[in-house]
Amino acid sequence: MPTGARKITGYSDISEQVLAQESIIRSVSNLDVEGTPGTTQVSVYVHSLATVADYVPGTGVSLTNDGSSYVVLTTLKEKAVNELLDGYTVDTAPADLVVSRFQAGVSALGEQVDTDALILMESGGTELVAVGGAKPVAGTIYADILALKKAIDDTKAPRRERSLLINPEMESLLLNVDSKVILNTDRGDRILQEGWIGRVAGFDVFGTTLLPSGTNMIALQKRGFAYRDSWKVAPVIQSLAGSGTYIGDSAVQGRMAYTYGVIRATLIQVNNGGA
Repeated sequence: MPTGARKITGYSDISEQVLAQESIIRSVSNLDVEGTPGTTQVSVYVHSLATVADYVPGTGVSLTNDGSSYVVLTTLKEKAVNELLDGYTVDTAPADLVVSRFQAGVSALGEQVDTDALILMESGGTELVAVGGAKPVAGTIYADILALKKAIDDTKAPRRERSLLINPEMESLLLNVDSKVILNTDRGDRILQEGWIGRVAGFDVFGTTLLPSGTNMIALQKRGFAYRDSWKVAPVIQSLAGSGTYIGDSAVQGRMAYTYGVIRATLIQVNNGGA
């Protein structure tokens, strides 16, 4: 630990709780990956469908190779939290203030994670409706969602763990009585997630302002996108003595590394219709 620093007690649990609530990407992505971002190579095992054949006693069956393999996540970002605790030293900083500033920093990290990852998700996914295609309106939005669903169904993707990410305009259309869509808003035992508005057509629906400009909706099955984050430098309360600027002050500091990537483009269907 750096000289003049003190570890933030429970920082791992705090960051997990905040990111679980604030980051949609963590809710819709495959988190079952291997490696530590910023330290080791990070990869995810991608399964292919195994081949099944008739077995003939006395003859046997030919060997097959399903082609499953590890895919390396190459997009890596590092972001830092550096929140000033004005007027407080490492020893005098109140615990509630430290936690408050740390939570604020992690919340901002969650927004940055979603912004970065959604850009790649849109560009690396499959564009079902291009910008020249019809833009959803209240009377068509349910049919547009079903088209996204069918595109994912056609890949033989699992029907569980599917998500639909929509921008504020699409959210308004979906909630409009003219859409004739009735959302299932029973969350059950699942954790309340920022932006979650219900379920429709087998999708968990999330409203977000962070979709790339011009993107109406992104539908995906969790196996299509992978994500992993890690604190590369553990959060601490760091003395700013000797900085030449701050006197008698400290700061909440930490550095997070995160990596993400499209694993199966066909499991990510995008509606960019603008006509």
